[in-house]
Order: sequence, then structure tokens, then C-alpha cells
Amino acid sequence: MIGAIAKLKIKENELDNFKEVMRKLVQAVSENEPGCEYYQMHETSDPQIIMMIEIYKDEEAHANHTQTEHFQTIAMELAPFLDGAPEITTHKLIS
Repeated sequence: MIGAIAKLKIKENELDNFKEVMRKLVQAVSENEPGCEYYQMHETSDPQIIMMIEIYKDEEAHANHTQTEHFQTIAMELAPFLDGAPEITTHKLIS
């Protein structure tokens, strides 16, 4: 199992727009990526920071995520709302 956390800083006054578009990506991942077991937005104590918490069945599912058509299309829609590049960390389950 592979986990990923993406820390996304959102531009001032763009949070609602970001959430609206990100909900489309969350739905597309749920409907089209059977190897993704969890993909959700989480608020933080800083209202301009959203954490995407992701869990994938295996490394292949994680690697394929950003290659999907829905990810590439919706990521372009999200880009104008971001204040800088996402900070992404990946994690492997210790068994």
C-alpha cells in the first residue's frame, strides 16, 4: 500500500473555486481509478492550505494516477487557484 499527501496552498479568495474543481477530480478518481482506495480533501488550521490524502493499492496505481486523462485535464483547471507548486510526500505501509 502506498500513501501520498499533497499540501496545496490556495490563492486568497480562490478557496471556493478550488474546492469546486477539486471535487470533480475526487469524483473522477473514485469512478476511474480502482487502484486508488482513498482520495479526499482535508482542511488544515490554515484556511488557505488543503491537504489531499491519498492511498493506493500499490506503486503502479500511484504512478498511473497522474497519467490519467481526468487528472491531467482537471489539474489544468486547478492550476490558476494554486499559490505555488504542491508539496508532495509519499509513504509506504510498514507491515
